[in-house]
Amino acid sequence: MQSSTPLPAQAGDAVLMEMAPLTHAAQMYIATALILEGEAPGAAEVAGHLAPRVGRVPGLWHRYAERAGRPVWQPQRVRAADHVALLPLGTDAADAGLDGLMREVRRRPPVSPAGAPMWDVLIATGFAPRRWAVVFRCHHTLMDGGAITHTLDQLFGDGPSARRRSFLGGALLPALPRLPSAAASVLRAALPTAPWPAPAAARAEGSATYAVTEPLELEAVKRPGATLSQVFAACFALAADSWWPLPGDREVHALVPMDLRVPGEQRALGNHFAPMRLALPTGDPAHVLAGTGAQMAAWPTPGFRAALDLTIRRITPFPATLALGRRISSGVCCRAVVSSVRSRNPLSFNGSPVLDLVPAIPAFPGHALSSVLWSYQGRARVAFGSHTSMPGVGAMPQAWEQALKSIQSLPPEAGAGAVAG
Repeated sequence: MQSSTPLPAQAGDAVLMEMAPLTHAAQMYIATALILEGEAPGAAEVAGHLAPRVGRVPGLWHRYAERAGRPVWQPQRVRAADHVALLPLGTDAADAGLDGLMREVRRRPPVSPAGAPMWDVLIATGFAPRRWAVVFRCHHTLMDGGAITHTLDQLFGDGPSARRRSFLGGALLPALPRLPSAAASVLRAALPTAPWPAPAAARAEGSATYAVTEPLELEAVKRPGATLSQVFAACFALAADSWWPLPGDREVHALVPMDLRVPGEQRALGNHFAPMRLALPTGDPAHVLAGTGAQMAAWPTPGFRAALDLTIRRITPFPATLALGRRISSGVCCRAVVSSVRSRNPLSFNGSPVLDLVPAIPAFPGHALSSVLWSYQGRARVAFGSHTSMPGVGAMPQAWEQALKSIQSLPPEAGAGAVAG
């Protein structure tokens, strides 16, 4: 598990690393709890399961470092046992169920030794009768949502190793005509925007808050003519409007991390997404769905992803990318992050199938709210979180459910045509 040549890191990875730790040490960790039935194993058993699998994922045996003013990924020797710990929940957290579990996950300091790759696995118990969870966490510089789904499959699934392809891979020619629009899209994400009318508590630093929905059938989130991400973004806009009424005379924006990989692809370490900006519409559900879809319709078109990739990682000079990333990530430009991730393969531990996946997004400083829809085995959960003390986060699951029902009640033609993508 060593490489002779350190790999270059992405500018966004350097930005994220500089942002953490802030309120608490695991603030910039992205996590997923795998819920299983039965009696939890011990730390030694889980470490023994992980040990022969760690080498499959480069992100698990590299750490971020700087060399001559440039970010690099430095290979490290890794002992799985050093990254595994128990997380028994106390009475207060147990009474809160999965919400309590994920709050404790976000509060728990990192387990990995100083200087080691920043990931760990927690064995959580006490949050539900006859249930336990294996919680994978890693610093957001190491992986984004797409990379974590691949990592879970390598650690707890039987899926094939990710395909590797060259950076260009035949994408250069279709990308060239889209370079101007791709560059404009990235610059648009860095434009300042007005904050939501948040209560005073939401503007002060404090303990992160968290809430998660009940699982829902994935078919319920689909809509004719619209992608899953479009429906999720529309539901988020409707939910936000019912929780914090969006001002009618100005736009409120969200960031949608757009994965630059093709399915199953693993190119290099770190994050591989472009921050795309979305103006949240207001009004009736049909108008909101059409408005989000129209803005997102160009994103999956041929060449656009490749042009974004080319713009961010090959054309923009490193200092400019670093400055741009700092601005976008600061929260000055967008007060919310909305993303969706899909785990395609069944997962298990020692023959016991994973029943559910529960995500916890990293707490971005300055962003009022982050949310993610994570789908697994035909079902999905939506998680909401904030890096500040925001009691209203607990109201988001109910607001989301109401927004989803509003979109479900639309006639099929209301989601078609203008929302295609």
